[in-house]
Parts: sequence; structure tokens; C-alpha cells
Amino acid sequence: MTTKDVREQLAQAMRERLLMRFHRRFEDGWVRGYVVGIGPEFLMLCEVSDHLRFNGFGCYRLAEVKNLQPAPYPEFVETALEKLGEVQPETPAVALNSIDDIVTTAGNLFPIITAYSEAQVHIGAVVSLDGGVVWMRDIGPDAAWDPQPSAWRLDDLTRIDFGGAYETALALVGGPPPAPVEAPLLRLVADNG
Repeated sequence: MTTKDVREQLAQAMRERLLMRFHRRFEDGWVRGYVVGIGPEFLMLCEVSDHLRFNGFGCYRLAEVKNLQPAPYPEFVETALEKLGEVQPETPAVALNSIDDIVTTAGNLFPIITAYSEAQVHIGAVVSLDGGVVWMRDIGPDAAWDPQPSAWRLDDLTRIDFGGAYETALALVGGPPPAPVEAPLLRLVADNG
């Protein structure tokens, strides 16, 4: 399936509010949810977890969407969501024009984002973007903030998640990121002897 075919199928799913699923080459299992936005290179999905709960939003590279299809048993899923009192959250105003825009707007709207590259997952607060790099203050699974920001190449990012249960829990327990720890200034001391 070409990217054009994927884009057309996603546009139809968004118009008709169809529950969709797809694979990604970097992960096992299905990604499932409602298409809520399509940009030049990324789509935004309102995700539905295997526990039949809305679980935030994910932005995925269109080129990495494989086996896109309507999710099976959509009537069951939608009825279960309704009976569980799950209401689809309002779609956040995340700009899908580029990975830079996604990271910037999601980072401004949410205290914590999850950024995926092919081999790594980075969870934290966006500090800044500069020269094709995102600086993030990472937070660990213990909700402890790393003392210094780390840098990740924007071009390496394949998926950005925000507003999900895990990000929300980390933000609640960890609180806002503390100010970066300042390293003491180093002085060059000449050998006077």
C-alpha cells in the first residue's frame, strides 16, 4: 500500500469516525484508535487501549503505517467505551506540519510527552528545539527527573505520544521538572612551578 493509499484510507476513517488499527515496524502488536488528524508526514490518533479506555494521543509517521484496516468488532468496542463512561477527549491543537511542530505544540500543551525513535523511548518535558534537535528533561519510571536535559535528533523520532495514562501519572507523581542543576565553573590552573 502506498503512502497515498494510506492517506486516502486515513482521511475516510477520519470523516466516517471509523475505529482503525495498524502495525508499525518498530513495535509488536496493533495500534488502535480514531484518526483525528493527518499532516504531510504524520497522522494523529486518539488511542484506544486494550483495556477499552481512551489513552491519549499518538502521532505516527505515515510511511511506517503497515496493514492499515478497520479494527474488528467496532460495535463492541464503542458500546463498551460508552457503558464504561469513556468519552473521547477533545483533540488537542497539535500542529502536524512537521516533527518540529508536533514536538513544539505537544510540549506546550502537555507537561510530559513520550518520544520514540527506532531504538529508544524518551519520556519527559520538552525544554527547547534547536538545529534539528529536541532538548528534553527526561523523567524515569520512578517519576524522578534527570538532573540535566538530554538531546535527541528530531529526524530520528518516529512517534510522539501525549495525554495518555502513563504520561499523566508521571506528571502527577513527579510534578514539574526542577531547574537544571548547574555544573560548577571549571578554571584552568596553570602550573606555576
